[in-house]
Amino acid sequence: MSESRVLLVDEGGECQLTPAIEGRGLTVDVFSERSSVVDALDGAVVSVVVRGEPDTGFVSEIRDRVGDIPVFFLAGESDSAATVTAQSSALVAEEPVTNGGADALAARIERVSEFSQWAGESDERESLYRTIVEQSHDAIFIVQDDGYKFWNQRFTELVGLDDAEIAEVGLLDIIHPDDRNRTEDIYERRRRGEDAPNNYDVRMVDGDGQIHACSANAQDIEYRDEYGVLVTVRDESEQHETEARFQALVEHVRDIITVIGSDGTIRYQSPAVERVLGYDQEELVGEHVVDQVHPDDRDEIEEILAESLRTGDDTKEPIRYRFEDADGSWRWLESVASNQTDTSVDGFVVTTRDIDDQRKRELRLERYETIIESIQQGAYVVDEDGVLQYVNDIALSRTDLPKESLVGNHFSVACDVGLLDDEQYELLADAFDAILRGESRIERFELQLNLPGNDYVVDFAISPITASDGSVTGAVGISTDITARKRYEERLNALHASTRQLTSATSREAVGEAVCDAAREVLDYEVSGVMLYNESDDTLDPVAFTDAAEALFGEIPPLPRGTGLSWEVFESGELRYYDEVDSNPQRFDPDTDITEELLVPIPDHGVLFVGAVDEGRLSDQRIPLARVLAANARAALDRVEREQLLRRRERELARQNEQLESFASVVSHDLQNPLSVANGYLELAQENYDGDELGRVENALDRIEDIVQDVLALARNGQTVDEVEHLSLRRVASDAWDIAAADAPEATLEFETDMHLRAHEGRLRQLFENLLANAIRHGGDDVTVRIGELDDRAGFYVADDGPGIPDEDRARVFEAGYTTNPDGTGFGLNIVQSIVNAHGWSVWFFDSDEGGARFEITTEDGR
Repeated sequence: MSESRVLLVDEGGECQLTPAIEGRGLTVDVFSERSSVVDALDGAVVSVVVRGEPDTGFVSEIRDRVGDIPVFFLAGESDSAATVTAQSSALVAEEPVTNGGADALAARIERVSEFSQWAGESDERESLYRTIVEQSHDAIFIVQDDGYKFWNQRFTELVGLDDAEIAEVGLLDIIHPDDRNRTEDIYERRRRGEDAPNNYDVRMVDGDGQIHACSANAQDIEYRDEYGVLVTVRDESEQHETEARFQALVEHVRDIITVIGSDGTIRYQSPAVERVLGYDQEELVGEHVVDQVHPDDRDEIEEILAESLRTGDDTKEPIRYRFEDADGSWRWLESVASNQTDTSVDGFVVTTRDIDDQRKRELRLERYETIIESIQQGAYVVDEDGVLQYVNDIALSRTDLPKESLVGNHFSVACDVGLLDDEQYELLADAFDAILRGESRIERFELQLNLPGNDYVVDFAISPITASDGSVTGAVGISTDITARKRYEERLNALHASTRQLTSATSREAVGEAVCDAAREVLDYEVSGVMLYNESDDTLDPVAFTDAAEALFGEIPPLPRGTGLSWEVFESGELRYYDEVDSNPQRFDPDTDITEELLVPIPDHGVLFVGAVDEGRLSDQRIPLARVLAANARAALDRVEREQLLRRRERELARQNEQLESFASVVSHDLQNPLSVANGYLELAQENYDGDELGRVENALDRIEDIVQDVLALARNGQTVDEVEHLSLRRVASDAWDIAAADAPEATLEFETDMHLRAHEGRLRQLFENLLANAIRHGGDDVTVRIGELDDRAGFYVADDGPGIPDEDRARVFEAGYTTNPDGTGFGLNIVQSIVNAHGWSVWFFDSDEGGARFEITTEDGR
């Protein structure tokens, strides 16, 4: 190398490097400036060394003149040095500060220069220098005779030795002891020309004892006319560590990692497949990916993979599908596929997680949400801080508010957006606070919401959401729209209040006016009226109509039977709603603007008529209230008829009472005097004559006297009862028994009650005297009579154990003059009925338990 020259551009540095280079047998020419170097270049120059920052242009000038020779810049490591090195393939070294450093750098310059000359000896190797020396990221060295003859900078970094140390070590000294025999064997086989691998793995040990896992590539060469081996070594320690880490991640990650070929076959599955799906790790390898996918999901999977193959993109969204596990059950999985068809994977890397439980929860949640969204109730969910987490559509159906204006805000937002006033919000806040503090399990109250054009009333119920430990984590509110119900209740209460006007009505016309007033003021039926049946003319007569109805119809005449829709409703007794009146051929007046009618029957009396000009005004929740109004009207009309009938009966009773008084006077005076005369003469005759004939006359006169007394009693008892008092039934009946049973000491009276009732004492005693006397007369002197209280009705009974009354005679037992006893007058039971009627009671006849007669008197109005 004595003819080899090194050009050194000193640029102000110290020159201790020159003797070190010259000590290597090289000639050194020193220049003060870079510009002087280019002219000094010739074929003997093997290297240029420059003190200072690298310069790409300067390197290009040198190589344009003499080709690829090493150019060293003694500038240390810097960003600019790295940039120039990368762009120009120049070499950067640190400025030596000691003689040893200068010697090491000189050795490097010599070694690289020699290699550069060797690499440039043929055209085939003209780029070898840059590839191996200047640009390679791999460690490269040449071995001859079991020693290192050449190595690049990356090799010194790998083994952690400087150039002088490398020059002294043997070939196997930096090889891991476990790999030395194999490495030596490969090297010797090469030297002998035998087959030996070009690529092999080898572990190298650096100066600090750290092991590097490397891959090596060996090539036989002639280096400086002698056999040698060019070895390229790549440190894959980090890659191996990374691979090990990734392998550990793949094998221990909970998700399934699957490699799928571009043809859809499974090439690899991570061990998680055993835990998630129950398959052995290799069991599904080679199978097509959709073979275990649910039939309903296969088309979607194939379409997604085909689209990814076509576009080269990853799957855009996670794919959810059902997959058959080892037990034959379908499990929900979620996968994300990465398209790696343009890499060594040549397929897809799919990450899959088990979402079966999650999906089932989601499906349950979807069902719950569907239910909540379907119910006709508002639903709200707040968290423990009172922040709204959910509001369904029904809750906002009457507002123009979007969900976003409520969800995510404290429930006080209802006040902020104007749904609640301060008073209503305070009610809501108190209820929520009680639930969230755990002080209550249910809060229920009414809320009035402010809505455009109307108020909205809801029934609001709040319940807690609790965790497994019982703590309150939130609350659920359910609102039920009761606006219509509240309006219905208000109208119903108003209708009940309107009954006062109905109860005070004394005529059919007054009832009709009251009904029209209620229809207009309570039910908002502006066009309405009442038509009542006129029995004498067989017509429905208009008795009352609202002003709006009269303005539409004018004067309304009576409707003959079969005329118009009103007669149809009156005769059927069924409510009818007609929504297309204008096309109904039975409508009464086709010239009005009425489009729909509501006709409500007032049973036995007539019809309540309602009409509307605008469509869709009558078919609503007021219809049941119209029925109530019609029912109230019927009750009022029934009362008016009863009162009118009662007044007629009172007049008739007054007339009858006058006649009875006259009759009683006649009986009392006109019959008593002749009877007294006859009895006087009978007594005189009996003093002078004692014969059977006079006895028969006496019996006849007694008979006449009894008849007169019964007729008088009947006449008197036919009058109404004016004065009643609270009486003991037992006491009054006992007094009557003393009289009725005076001649029957063997007869028995038993009481099963001591009830009290309101009655006229004299007439009640007369009632018992007649019933008890009737029992003794028909049952005999040893008859037993029982008096007791009715079980199912207010009243009492009188029963005996006598022979009873024959079936053919029962219908006549209460007729005046009817008797089955030859000695009876036939007025006794008729007098009983007249006393019962006078008190407003009722009397019934049955068989007693013993087969005798049983009279039951119900006292609904007198007890």
